[in-house]
Amino acid sequence: MRILFIIPKNKTLFGDEGITGFPHLGIAYLTSFLKKEKKDIKIKIFDEGLGGGLKELDALIDDFKPTLIGITLFSYCYGFGYNLIERLRKKTDIKIVVGGPHVSAIKSKILKETKVDFAVKQEGELTLLELLQELQKRKPDFSGIKGLIWWDKGRIVENSDRGLIRNLDILPFPDFDAFEIEKYACYEQKTLPLVTSRGCPFGCNYCSVRLSMGQEFRPRSPKNVVSEIKHWYKKGFRNFDINDDCFTLDLDRAEKICDLIIKSKLKIKFQLYNGIRVDRITPKLLKKLKRAGCNFIAYGCESGNQETLKRIKKNITLDQVRKAVDWTNKAGIKNAVNFIIGHQGETYQEALDSLKFAKSLPTNFVNFYNLLPYPGTEVYDWAIKYGHFLVPKENFLNEISYRDNVPIFETKEFTVAQRKEIIAMGFDLYRKTILTFRLGKILGNLVYYITNNKIIDKLSTNFALNNPIGRFVYNSLSKKSRET
Repeated sequence: MRILFIIPKNKTLFGDEGITGFPHLGIAYLTSFLKKEKKDIKIKIFDEGLGGGLKELDALIDDFKPTLIGITLFSYCYGFGYNLIERLRKKTDIKIVVGGPHVSAIKSKILKETKVDFAVKQEGELTLLELLQELQKRKPDFSGIKGLIWWDKGRIVENSDRGLIRNLDILPFPDFDAFEIEKYACYEQKTLPLVTSRGCPFGCNYCSVRLSMGQEFRPRSPKNVVSEIKHWYKKGFRNFDINDDCFTLDLDRAEKICDLIIKSKLKIKFQLYNGIRVDRITPKLLKKLKRAGCNFIAYGCESGNQETLKRIKKNITLDQVRKAVDWTNKAGIKNAVNFIIGHQGETYQEALDSLKFAKSLPTNFVNFYNLLPYPGTEVYDWAIKYGHFLVPKENFLNEISYRDNVPIFETKEFTVAQRKEIIAMGFDLYRKTILTFRLGKILGNLVYYITNNKIIDKLSTNFALNNPIGRFVYNSLSKKSRET
């Protein structure tokens, strides 16, 4: 059995097609799981984000001769994946299965919009394994595979959902060795992504995480997490990006992970860029995080207006945000606070409150994002009902990023002109604070004023993130911002 996983290229949050920073964590888990459960399987991975051309992909297919092609799809820029599928269908009749967040969001619609044979919703490990087992049979029957969407004599069938994996410790560590890891940007800094839990029990109306990972919090044990860190530590990796949605939901578990890292005397650094909740942090945990090697934490605030926070079901207070930032500063951990412009029912004044609140926080920098209403979320349904879409609903996810000052919709309470004004102010505040954080107050402010032009800023950002020389210069200048 041969399976070829394809990761379509994507755009960065800045709208450019940049070099992929990390190996795809979901594919890495699928690869390790399938290798463990099926000894006869052979797997190849093609990551289009590394710059490999379509001719290279064609050659790989001709040489490897896969039994099945698996493609992962994100809702953002899903068009890249769709175009790739269309091209593959013209070249080969090899069966294709798709998975990823986009499938979990639109489900059976994915088979209507593409010419794939199968789709896997939510977690893919067990569903994909059963699909492979069935495909090896003389007369396969897909009706009993939970989590699968498939064609049955010209009719789309969506099987019942599969129960989520509750004991994540049964999963082998992600198979990053299956990737050409030296080609990824993270390899330069010996950094890898790490996920210690799945699922989020909260109900933020703009978030699509629960569509693919569910609302049940499913943590890996502290021992299992630290065992993985040790595994990669032995291979030379010293830095980890923890990409959990709820790393600190269980405060006791988070403390135990820190305790084990400290006890093991691992000389590592790790970051919580993905963000944690301000109501799930304590001074005690922060001290342990610092001792264990945590040098950066992002907090999800999303709005500086209390009524907006209530409306979007964030269920935090502005006072909790202030306390979290103050505690983190006292612990000696660098930090940032994230905001979104364009929430459900938000007004110009409420969005302005976010800017004022962001400026008042003694954090290292603030992130501002343009709201993207993902299909399947509450805010998407609300926007369909009450908003006026400024971009075709079927195209905005392919054309607009969080970092584009292009509002997706407007309302009577918050017009497109007002949205653009606030988003521009938010992006400018982000740019100024991130530059002073990365480069220091003097150099940061100098670069801020020099690049205070959209074209120059875009060119310099692309050079710093996607060019090897640019990355080296930027990383060298910003080294102090990562040290604690």
